[in-house]
Amino acid sequence: MEIKISKSARTCLRCEREFIHEEEVSSAVRIVEQQLQREDYCRDCWDAVERDNIYSYWSPKFLDPRVLEQVPEESFSPLRKLFYEAAESEVREDQAKAFLAAQLLRRQKVFRLIKESDEAEGELRLYLFSDRVGNRLVEVRDPTFSYKELDAARHTLVQYLRSTEQQETDDNGKSPIDQSA
Repeated sequence: MEIKISKSARTCLRCEREFIHEEEVSSAVRIVEQQLQREDYCRDCWDAVERDNIYSYWSPKFLDPRVLEQVPEESFSPLRKLFYEAAESEVREDQAKAFLAAQLLRRQKVFRLIKESDEAEGELRLYLFSDRVGNRLVEVRDPTFSYKELDAARHTLVQYLRSTEQQETDDNGKSPIDQSA
């Protein structure tokens, strides 16, 4: 038997009502003619559904791709904001912050490394990143920062992110970390 399970439907199989973004729905996989077939129902219709031949069922939240495409989460990232502010500066301290922020954004898969090159006989490294959110190219310079410069930039980054988190906590009354749980 070949197993193929489709993505969530946009409407209830029974009443054909369109699901709302983040609405809890009921999904089931039923065996039909020796194949698995996915069925999605709204919570009201799920109670009336026959449970015969159901192989498995679960209750996911419907995530509307149209809503998700409108505003990427990373676009409001304080780390992205700090990166773009620091990247515009010619001051070495700010360039070190931009370098560290770019590496962190790369780890978060917000930035994708396109090219790395040495210039000026090894005294300067250039990194070319693609920002997946803004769909733009970003150039980051590494003029062979010392450990002291990178450590100072790291401290500044951590302080900035903590103050941003504290400000969000004060505004919402709840930590952004607690909100995701």
